[in-house]
Amino acid sequence: MSIPSSFYKAPKKELLLKEYVGKSLSELPTPSIVIDRAKFVENSRAMLKSAARLNAGFRCHIKTHKAVEGVNVQLGYEYEGEQVSDDIPKSDKIVVSTLAEAWAVIPLVEQGKIRDILFGLPVAKLRIGELHELSKKVDNVRVMVDSPPQVEALYEYAKTHDVKWSVFIKIDMGTGRAGIGENSTLYDKLLDTILKLDAKNYVSLYGLYCHAGHSYGAKGAKDAESFLVEEVRHVNAAAKHAKTLAPHLQLHLSVGATPTAHVSRQINLVTDLETAIGEPLVGTLEVHAGNYSCCDLQQVATGLVKDDDVSLFLLAEVLTQYEGRNGKSPGEQLINAGAIALSREVGPLPGFGKVVRPAEYGPWLVGKVSQEHGILFPGENCKFIPYGEKVLILPQHACITACAHAWYFVLENDKVVDVWVPAKLW
Repeated sequence: MSIPSSFYKAPKKELLLKEYVGKSLSELPTPSIVIDRAKFVENSRAMLKSAARLNAGFRCHIKTHKAVEGVNVQLGYEYEGEQVSDDIPKSDKIVVSTLAEAWAVIPLVEQGKIRDILFGLPVAKLRIGELHELSKKVDNVRVMVDSPPQVEALYEYAKTHDVKWSVFIKIDMGTGRAGIGENSTLYDKLLDTILKLDAKNYVSLYGLYCHAGHSYGAKGAKDAESFLVEEVRHVNAAAKHAKTLAPHLQLHLSVGATPTAHVSRQINLVTDLETAIGEPLVGTLEVHAGNYSCCDLQQVATGLVKDDDVSLFLLAEVLTQYEGRNGKSPGEQLINAGAIALSREVGPLPGFGKVVRPAEYGPWLVGKVSQEHGILFPGENCKFIPYGEKVLILPQHACITACAHAWYFVLENDKVVDVWVPAKLW
């Protein structure tokens, strides 16, 4: 069968390396994504250590950068030329938001580094065949469901193909995102559909999955911890209900968002979470997160990370100075990055992005965006950044900003050491 993403021809990494490795930040084209490799590695390994200390599994979400080199680091492996110490925990599980991401990491599957891939979106009927093709290459492909028709479609497909589906049920925490409430009639119907006798040979319930997307609004560690506890409470309640219908089930409880995963570093053991929810867990806990390797202004706003923890930035260039415009001092400035290169994402902190370098001109932020350009607004005591100067912008939401770019420059000490080409399309 045809794989839609296979028709996209990605830029050739070897040509990009030949052109850009060794160049300095000031020599790079704009707008571009740049990644601080040391910070990316540090962030990734800190999360693996946190999950290991918690005695929980860890499932890396790869949707932020979608690059196989970044996934390799997220799983606990080395980057080229590095020797990883034995105390770095490993993971062999990932979650993807597009099937293109899953196909992109097949080289890591072939190396034995990935054994379990969860497709994180409730399954689309027309992509079931592609998921089957993927399952021929990966030890374990998990599928997300949140309604009976999805399970029925998987069942009908499995009856005529040599496949048995392993599914997570997506649990909604009451925020109205994807998923269903564990106390809902729909959840009962979904369980009944999965567990009915004639489906057991074709569809099995692997676990419950919860994502506290609203934890991005956390104001500090205490807030984030309360979101984490609620995630655990919801999936555990869902698992308890499932086990009343099928006591034999061995379930996996997957929880996480980058803020709740960050705060899990302050929790020593799974037993501490059991104490917090007032009951034992009835399944095996795993944590999932993805943005943590890169971070962004939305993460900084939670108080759980600082500007210095961010590894992904947008590089843009100053085009025009508008002296005194709109009553601002010294005025406003035009840059060659707008909604496409940066996004229109906003968050608790002002602006669409924050200029972090050069710092000597004061606290500028991206205050307005059009399709291909943005307007810098000044903070207190700002001076104009000269025409042609490159600016490094900390974006509001790294996942969305990275999406528009065909490759990323990976830097050490402001020199390009690698170029990552991410998966594209769906």
